[in-house]
Amino acid sequence: MRARLLPPHFFAVRVPTLLAIFWRAHIARPKITGANRSGPLSFIILRLDALGDVVLTTPIFRALKAAHPRSRCTVVVQKSYKSLLATNPHIDEILTLPVIRPKWLPQGLRRLLSALFFYWTKLRHRQFDFAISPRWDLDEHLATFLCVMSGAASRVGYSEQASAAKRVANRGFDRAYDICLPPGPIRHEIQRNMAVCEALGASRDDTWLDIHITEHDRRRAARLLAKVPPGAKLVALGIGAQSAGRRWPLQRYATVIARLQFTYRVWPVIVCSEAELGEALKLAALLPEKPVIVSGARLRDVGAVLERCALFIGNDSGCAHLAAAVGCKTVVISRHPHNGDPNHFNSPVRFAPHGRDVRVLQPASGRDNCAQACRVGGPHCILQVSADEVAATAQEMLRRRHSVAPQPLTANHLDTALQALMEGHSARGLRAATEAIKRVDPRAFA
Repeated sequence: MRARLLPPHFFAVRVPTLLAIFWRAHIARPKITGANRSGPLSFIILRLDALGDVVLTTPIFRALKAAHPRSRCTVVVQKSYKSLLATNPHIDEILTLPVIRPKWLPQGLRRLLSALFFYWTKLRHRQFDFAISPRWDLDEHLATFLCVMSGAASRVGYSEQASAAKRVANRGFDRAYDICLPPGPIRHEIQRNMAVCEALGASRDDTWLDIHITEHDRRRAARLLAKVPPGAKLVALGIGAQSAGRRWPLQRYATVIARLQFTYRVWPVIVCSEAELGEALKLAALLPEKPVIVSGARLRDVGAVLERCALFIGNDSGCAHLAAAVGCKTVVISRHPHNGDPNHFNSPVRFAPHGRDVRVLQPASGRDNCAQACRVGGPHCILQVSADEVAATAQEMLRRRHSVAPQPLTANHLDTALQALMEGHSARGLRAATEAIKRVDPRAFA
């Protein structure tokens, strides 16, 4: 699959990035070699890929602020993810790339035009101490290009040796980075993200995800869920995914809900993008109860809805990461074989949602020729995960409390709470401090 992407990637990503590296070599601004400067530091973090990647990056912002309290953190994301980070207290500025709309243009060219326009309008006259690209795998979104063009004195990213695809398509990119991190062992992406913090003098141990849902978001969620009968257990269904091969059949979701209703009074909540509304309506027609459909909503509103759900069941997607991040019990149905390549971009070893109570259901092995990973465009290996298996796992999850003990309060968490109190001096400040403590010890205010 990746081989077919190489020719357009070569012209839309590799050539512009190599030209930017050549251009950057002639900039005379002195470099800094580490994070030990006496003055405040400025960071720009480029996270241009998918929702799950953005969610798994949130501990970086907190870690950098804890290590460098006077620093300024600028984050660059796709426009659709801005609202999710807008309430994060560890981010000082959020920049988004413009959307190039003509669909007749190739995707690679649209991305390149977007990056060039972003540089010309937002970065051309800026200077940063550190530009960071946390992406471990193949750079398809021009994050390395923008790191180079950002005017940063030092640039941090992962080596082109990280994966086979990256060695080919991103060859020569190591020259973009002053701090070029080695690939390291096979591990979860959140650990790879935190290794970036360690390279900049910050702690890598505090990995809890940092999604800040406000009371306003919760009120909006309450309106979306207003017609749910009192006492019903909300079960969110995440039917979307980036590729068709990651999507479990709609009929099986309906079967799981029907099985759960034998034991519990569950009420389905279908969560999807605006483009997936048609699929949501198809699933709604298969369900015994009329579900709530949350389609194309603002991401913090989605997070507030998921926060109220007893369980999330869904495909390997950004929505699953968001569910786990807000504390919802999460069951993910993965296409990736259990005995497949653990470093594959579909592997739960790398990309399982990071939360307190998460289960990933996978086929034991690939079907047909899918030995290391599922290679078929449509649903294939994922079909080996049965509705019976998902229903049994869902019933088990609904029966028990969260299985992982709350994280202990640390000095950093207390500092966050105290800062909220000092800044607020009000009921709003007290609520912010309470939420900061609740995130790490829900029993503190029980």
